[in-house]
Amino acid sequence: MPEPRWDREVDYLVLGGGSAGCVLTDRLSQDGRHQVLLVEAGPPDRNPFIHIPAGFLRLIDDPVVSWRYRSQPCATAGGRAIAYPQGRMLGGTGSLNGMLYVRSTRIEHGEWAAQGCEGWSFDEVLPFYRRIENVDGQAPDHPLPVSAFVEQHPLSEAFLHACGQAGLAVRDGLNGSEREGAAAFHQTRAGRFRRGPAQTYLRRARRRANVSVLTGTLVLRVLFEGPRAVGAELQSPSGRLRVRARREVVVACGAVRSPHLLQLSGIGPGALLAQLGVPVVADRPGVGANLRDHYSVRLTQRVDGIGTLNERTRGLALAGELLRYAVGGRGLLTLGASTAAAFVRSDAGQPAPDLQLSFAPASFQPGTYRLEDRPGMTINVFHSYPRSTGTVLARSADPAEAPAISPGYLQAPEDRQALVAGLRIARRLFTMPALQRWARQETLPGPQVESDEDLLAYAAASGVSGYHLVGTCRMGGDDDSVVDPQLRVRGVQGLRIADASVLPSGTSGNSHAPTLMAAEKASALLLADAR
Repeated sequence: MPEPRWDREVDYLVLGGGSAGCVLTDRLSQDGRHQVLLVEAGPPDRNPFIHIPAGFLRLIDDPVVSWRYRSQPCATAGGRAIAYPQGRMLGGTGSLNGMLYVRSTRIEHGEWAAQGCEGWSFDEVLPFYRRIENVDGQAPDHPLPVSAFVEQHPLSEAFLHACGQAGLAVRDGLNGSEREGAAAFHQTRAGRFRRGPAQTYLRRARRRANVSVLTGTLVLRVLFEGPRAVGAELQSPSGRLRVRARREVVVACGAVRSPHLLQLSGIGPGALLAQLGVPVVADRPGVGANLRDHYSVRLTQRVDGIGTLNERTRGLALAGELLRYAVGGRGLLTLGASTAAAFVRSDAGQPAPDLQLSFAPASFQPGTYRLEDRPGMTINVFHSYPRSTGTVLARSADPAEAPAISPGYLQAPEDRQALVAGLRIARRLFTMPALQRWARQETLPGPQVESDEDLLAYAAASGVSGYHLVGTCRMGGDDDSVVDPQLRVRGVQGLRIADASVLPSGTSGNSHAPTLMAAEKASALLLADAR
């Protein structure tokens, strides 16, 4: 096959301008020796709501900056199509998420080691976390601000007091050596503004002459010469482009789009590729399998006697909050998706905390992140280590058509048992004096929902994605894994994946920090091979 005409050549071609892509672009270009091109389907991160911490509530349904995926009807979740807003702009979901920064723990890294992920123990990845973090301004040469909340909402403080009253340890933070217990979250924020990877890593990388960024450009497919990835075909606003990578192609499109791109490029289940009419480069059945997510179920109380996000973010109250934010960088607009959490065991026999109960001084319309009209507070419950898995599979050979997402929630009995236990623990926390002072009535699921069977039915009918999708290009030491521990795609050469899709079984907390860590480690692996 004759070599295609190349419109451009670079050393590293990074496909996907989300959180991981921003990290990769910065680290790979840092010494000035390598030409790096970053390709992003969405626009630059200029929407002002991106930079206001609470602004994500306005963006998750905006098709300009969110992919707004919906799953296939999920039989185990009431036959519903589950919403998956994923970032579609520079910074990706790191410019759209709730800004919570939670490291992985030794527990999950032990599980990864059991799957053959050599070099990914907690002690081995800890230096990569540390190189990310500028915690409360103590490491100004590190790119990402990791900050305590400017101020905690009184209900969030009450939640932590309630956890203490229930016998849980109340800690200074969630990123220390011990996680069991309750603590306030840290945010990726500096002052009053979001500071995700686009505003930190990528901003400094774009000052370098060896970095280029294409926005509004869809990756159509990875291009191969024999088994070696040599570039990609792109659809830019000005037409189609073919870009050659002299060193490697790095896919960082996330847990939905990375497997989708591989499948449309000829790497995936052979039967699926034949059905799509895509020539097979490598028959890899694991591409798009092993989808994991935290299925989140809410327990909500109506509130009286104190302001919540619900009524403080509309009308004259919103004008007051805008003034507090603009003048002093304080108030409800500095909050993210959640403010504090408890990590607890679903039963005494669990070797470690297997539930996250996250608190928000707000309540939402069922199945959405749209605020209710009346004041409320919420505890979100999810099983930290879901055993249920799903798939992401291309529907057609058209890159513009979203893949079919089948999440498979609640198939595993461990997930069902843990969620029911978590709802009971959340309900108990609301009865503690610190929260009972403000609580007036349980609105979801309601006091009439008492039995395990009824609680499980409520969970199946009302749960939402925790937006922590991982695992669809699983890393492992076995031949069935999609990438090896160096993140090289098995069956081909010159192609790596570095995003949430490689995390083999997810993490107990939120997925953003582990994704950044994986991108930092991937950058080190790439640069070591370039020496």
